[in-house]
Amino acid sequence: MTPTDPSTRFDPIRVGGRKGWDQHPGVRTGVRLRPGERAADRLFGVAGSWPFLIMITGVVVAGAVVALLPGRDAGTRALLVAGLSAVALVEVSLVLLGVRRAERIAVELALYHLDHARRAAAVAEDLREQIGQLHADIARIAAVAERAGHAPRRS
Repeated sequence: MTPTDPSTRFDPIRVGGRKGWDQHPGVRTGVRLRPGERAADRLFGVAGSWPFLIMITGVVVAGAVVALLPGRDAGTRALLVAGLSAVALVEVSLVLLGVRRAERIAVELALYHLDHARRAAAVAEDLREQIGQLHADIARIAAVAERAGHAPRRS
């Protein structure tokens, strides 16, 4: 497989609704999440969608129209305000759950990248040591060859 082969490229559209997070080794998804996190992801996925927004807008407009019909008393209007306040509180809670989950994802990614950066630094240091050892070996071989009467090759 080559890097330009379509089967090897990362395609976030093909991953079922998660935009590829389940393919990232540094982010917990699916069964690795706690039950509350899974529930929050599902709820945020539903409540954070356009169909839900359109539906809740329709409910609010219908409730306002019903409350403002002639013959309605102040008690009906107060119930409408209380219901709308409850919907607003639920929505704010959902947004906060989503933000909290996004923050956890960001922390997990940061720690994942930090771990890989540390590993890469350790590998680079090992390579530097090996290259230094190779330089010393080449210098030693060149010195032995020179003592044996062989002229070093120059390219």
